[in-house]
Amino acid sequence: MRHYRSLPIWFMGMLVLSLGARFPDMEASGHPYTSVAARNVFHLLPPTPAPVPPPAPLPKVTLVGITTIPHEKRAFLKVQFPAQPPAPPREVSCVLTLGQREGAIEVLAIDETAGTVTVNNSGTEMVLHFATGASPPQGAPLYSASRAPLPPNPPPPPPIRP
Repeated sequence: MRHYRSLPIWFMGMLVLSLGARFPDMEASGHPYTSVAARNVFHLLPPTPAPVPPPAPLPKVTLVGITTIPHEKRAFLKVQFPAQPPAPPREVSCVLTLGQREGAIEVLAIDETAGTVTVNNSGTEMVLHFATGASPPQGAPLYSASRAPLPPNPPPPPPIRP
């Protein structure tokens, strides 16, 4: 019987001790394991961002010709697609009207008098010309190679004397 008399005293002592104990981690965040993550016991590293792949090269587009013969403006284009790992680079010739597309190339505007064609090349807007095949520098005149003035002839060489 003696054991039963000391049992309530033990319970009261344990209750006092448990109420007096403080749990700082529980009070701060409400979760008991935050201190483990803060200590980084396992030497965990933060996640690294995934590497960003380089942008794919744009296909090279060259203006070959413009026609209005069938009462509809058409652009003759030569497109050189870059090589993709198992396949070699390829070249495609196409005839497109306004709004048509060939793969990632779409014709936006055709100006036959200036000899220019505006295309959307994979989201990049480009103005093509006969002479260069790409956009000219700012301030350069817009004209086709067939209407370009010819350079002056060089003077003849002097006669050779023995």
